[in-house]
Amino acid sequence: MAAGSRAMTKVSLRNVGAHKLRLSLTVLAVVLGTAFIAGSMMFTNMLERTFDSALATRYENADVVVEPGDNASAVPRKDFDELAQRGGVEKVNVSGMVIVVAARTNEQAIQTRQGMSMSTLYYAPDDAIGPSPDIVEGRAPEPRPVTEGTAEVILNRNGAEFYDIKLGEELIIVDTGARQTVTVVGLYDDEVTQETSLSFRLPESDYLDFYVADETVPGMTLKASDRNGAQGLVDSMMRDYPELSVRTGEEAAKKASESVREALSFVSYFLIAFGLVGLLVGTFLIANTFSMIVAQRTKEFALLRALGASRGQITRSVSLEAFIVGLIGSALGIGAGVGMVAAIKWLLGSYGMPLPAGGLGFSTDAALAPIVVGVIVTMLSAWAPARQAGQVQPVEAMRSSESAAPQPLTQRTVIGGVLIALGVAAAVGGLLWVDGRTASRAMLVGIAAVAVIAGVFLAGPAMSLPIVPPLGRIIGAPFGTAGKLASTNTQRNPRRTSATAFALMLGIALVNIIGMFGASMKYSVDNVAENEVSAEYVLAGPVLGAFPIPNNLMERIPEVEGVGDVAAYTEAPLTVNGEYSAQVGEFGSTSVLYGDPSDLITMDMVDGTSTLEGNTVIAPREWAEARGWSVGDTVTVAAPGVSPEVVEATVEGIFENSSILTAVVVSEDVAQQISVPGTVNIIMLGVSNDGTVSSDQLRKNLEQAVKSDIVVQVQSKDDISGEVLDLIDQMLFILYALLSLAVVIAVLGIVNTLTLSVIERRQEIGMLRAVGTHRRQVRIMIILESVQMAFFGAVLGIVLGLSLGWAFLTVLADQGLDRIVIPWSLVGWMLLGSVIVGIIAALWPANRAAKTPPLDAIAD
Repeated sequence: MAAGSRAMTKVSLRNVGAHKLRLSLTVLAVVLGTAFIAGSMMFTNMLERTFDSALATRYENADVVVEPGDNASAVPRKDFDELAQRGGVEKVNVSGMVIVVAARTNEQAIQTRQGMSMSTLYYAPDDAIGPSPDIVEGRAPEPRPVTEGTAEVILNRNGAEFYDIKLGEELIIVDTGARQTVTVVGLYDDEVTQETSLSFRLPESDYLDFYVADETVPGMTLKASDRNGAQGLVDSMMRDYPELSVRTGEEAAKKASESVREALSFVSYFLIAFGLVGLLVGTFLIANTFSMIVAQRTKEFALLRALGASRGQITRSVSLEAFIVGLIGSALGIGAGVGMVAAIKWLLGSYGMPLPAGGLGFSTDAALAPIVVGVIVTMLSAWAPARQAGQVQPVEAMRSSESAAPQPLTQRTVIGGVLIALGVAAAVGGLLWVDGRTASRAMLVGIAAVAVIAGVFLAGPAMSLPIVPPLGRIIGAPFGTAGKLASTNTQRNPRRTSATAFALMLGIALVNIIGMFGASMKYSVDNVAENEVSAEYVLAGPVLGAFPIPNNLMERIPEVEGVGDVAAYTEAPLTVNGEYSAQVGEFGSTSVLYGDPSDLITMDMVDGTSTLEGNTVIAPREWAEARGWSVGDTVTVAAPGVSPEVVEATVEGIFENSSILTAVVVSEDVAQQISVPGTVNIIMLGVSNDGTVSSDQLRKNLEQAVKSDIVVQVQSKDDISGEVLDLIDQMLFILYALLSLAVVIAVLGIVNTLTLSVIERRQEIGMLRAVGTHRRQVRIMIILESVQMAFFGAVLGIVLGLSLGWAFLTVLADQGLDRIVIPWSLVGWMLLGSVIVGIIAALWPANRAAKTPPLDAIAD
């Protein structure tokens, strides 16, 4: 028995070596799927290593890290002074970083594109805890002798070179509260900060003067005079300062690293999801390939059975071939993953978004996981064909042909039909369950999608019979006999036709679902900007909502010529009756408005007034009804973890549901009473025209008024929607680029199927050539077969994608996507693209078929 197993192993190994062509494309499918998984893991590793390096540098040599406690935003200055003088403490450094906007002295902001500008602290080597920046040009900054003087800073050299900032140049640095003038006196090397970012380092006294409220510091690191006594120092400080967060430097670095890894896990899951989509599509290609190979080797397996090989030995021999293919493909996929990460780094760098130096993220996990997944997927894909091979009877050796015998479709068609029916029922249930939670309804539609896709895979061969042959006759009509033969050939083996088209169908369905989401989101953004923004111009920071603008604009802007009503919007960590307007994990916020919200946003008042004066709140109708609120009711506003104060406010008005204001809104008077001074900053400000000047003149007046603020941009409704639409387009581009992997694998599936079909039909093609069929006609026949399969897959994918997309968007209507838009241009491009894909995929197999020697083929 052992000798027989060894013999079968040799047969498997020789088959892999002897049939390189018919297995190479299957290997390539495994390579593409595993490359994405390997690349995603390496990319995440690279980012994690970069951040870990930065965190290790930040906490290097820090024995103790002190940060504000749970109910505070800063460390009291008296605690800082006391700890600096505490016994056992050798050094103390302030820790902190502030996002800023940098500008030239002509008040022209430096656009940092995908980077950022920040201010942090500089300590000389003798005073620094951890490494001090390596100044490569110029000198270290000196503290200002007087508080009104120009501060000295050093700047990361790569950023200075990128933005052409010279030594000795004066710049303006603007934060959310003020603007400062600084002089660049030195440049330093920084491997962590990318070249599109600017990192200003200031002496401690200047940093505290610019960015820290009086009598506080943001945080600090301490170095113990005796390293062995560091833990004792931490313990004593925790006992004496229970209101502060005190940890060892090692603990602080570990916690920060865990937070970074948790944040980056989304990137990893996102990329791995697309890798699994690629493997899913590749699974059908692999299974199809092995099925065809098994069918073509029927005589070989029958002879082996006649020579004494058991069913199990035959099945194991095919499984061994699959194992080898999976192993080789996965190993090559790891190399392709390295190349993918390198390509991403190069691409981001060429578009002005360079990643910091962090290697390519290769690790043991990033190598082992793709190999395990790739091998398992390949063996699972080959399991059914392997069992089919084991069931070959010895009598099959007497067949004159090795082509696949037709198999009944009844059983799989019935099962497929039942799955499709169950999927449709689940989708209808999710759509009709109007009182259910959105997440539950979406889950039902997701289950429906899986069931329908599985059903289409099983029922696909039967579905292709009434569609593909007539389609083939229409497409092939202009090509005469070659067209008729192509139509007949796709009809002869509906299993193969369906399996080949299915991979393309899945890729196109995903593209259409994403396309519907994108088109509906863009319509929603346009609709909100056009119908719900009442302000003629909106004043906001460089990135809408991400950088606050000066609070004194509420006093300054009404004085500008042509300005009518003014209202401003922000968010603050406030609760109303214990609830935030929006909450993510432990963090929450509530909308705060200055003035009358209707001057900024179109509001349809159901009851009361929209004017927010004194201790008042307003709420959307659904929010108020769910909580039993009416105009005149009293609610409690608090700021948990920020302030012990509690304010009672009156419900001043209730308005129809809005896409912009989706929850309760608090007046600025209430927010100022219970928030820490300086934490309620304006995010955007709306301005209307009083009619005395034209719209263009009002814009010019506003731009002139805020020029010195540097951080303020004047935007029309079209500008705002255009900015958001650009972000949606970028997101769609990334998703389409990732989904193209599935389409590429599907194209390879067509190439693979046609190549194996040509090998299987070698004798048939030889006979056609012998009776006078020209090479050109053979090429046309193979190309038409490919176009039929690709077009069939595209039609199925479009129907499935639009149906599932419509179902998902319907249950998500209450999330703001209340209008479903079908991207007809995308649908048209998909259909045209399928024809082009069919032609391209068939070129090499068609050329191979046309070169078939007639006499040799007949002799075989």
